[in-house]
Amino acid sequence: MSALTTVPARPTAIPWRAMVGAELMKLVKRRGLFWATLVLIVAPVVVGYIVLTLQHAVDPDHAGPAGGIANLQSTYTFLAQIGMVAAIMVGVTAGGGDLGAGVFRELVVTGRSRLALFGVRFPGGVLLLAPYVLGAALLASVASVTLPSDGREPGAVLMVEYAGWLGLALLTGFALALGVGSLLSGRVAIGLVLAWQFILTPLLLGTGKVDWLLVAAALGRIEPGSTEESVSPTVAVLTIVAWTFIPLIAGAWHTNRRDA
Repeated sequence: MSALTTVPARPTAIPWRAMVGAELMKLVKRRGLFWATLVLIVAPVVVGYIVLTLQHAVDPDHAGPAGGIANLQSTYTFLAQIGMVAAIMVGVTAGGGDLGAGVFRELVVTGRSRLALFGVRFPGGVLLLAPYVLGAALLASVASVTLPSDGREPGAVLMVEYAGWLGLALLTGFALALGVGSLLSGRVAIGLVLAWQFILTPLLLGTGKVDWLLVAAALGRIEPGSTEESVSPTVAVLTIVAWTFIPLIAGAWHTNRRDA
């Protein structure tokens, strides 16, 4: 007598690259997020340099030329602020998108690890943001050297430093939003992170007592050409590392324990 033993089929292993690609496509397909990110990161560079050029053409005695280091610095400082909104939106969407869409359970049932599901959110969001940051940096760099200036034009090294600084600034905001978005619902998460970034952080910076704790002070310390000395370079680096990894660790822990 023979017996047939039914063995449950193992879930097919999905390559990490494919999972990251799928996560990226989920974000790209959100058209509102796609266009909002474009408007918040790339468009300000174009509009800003057009306005500076027109101001100089209309009133050259009071408005300086649009090119040069000074306007490049102000452009990146502004981008780090307004671009942070886009980074937060992407982070919260990546962090809670599966749960909000009601597909988290389906993904877990397929046998995929919860940690793996969380792990692909970070590179997926970074891949979405990277072209925008690179595009904005390229436009700002080209404008700073092609438009008329006061004679102080940025070199290639300074351009790369500013692009890297902007990328790091948005990366910290994205990581914070991703972690919080994995812990809380989307509306609550985005409201909480925006309030922290644009209301509480400026108030705390104004006191000058907890700069060592604030990522904004740390980013100001390492900004190219900065004279800010409220924190040391070492403290600035440690603060940025903490604000990047602690939210990610918290989000991974919560996702791993979340019921499907």
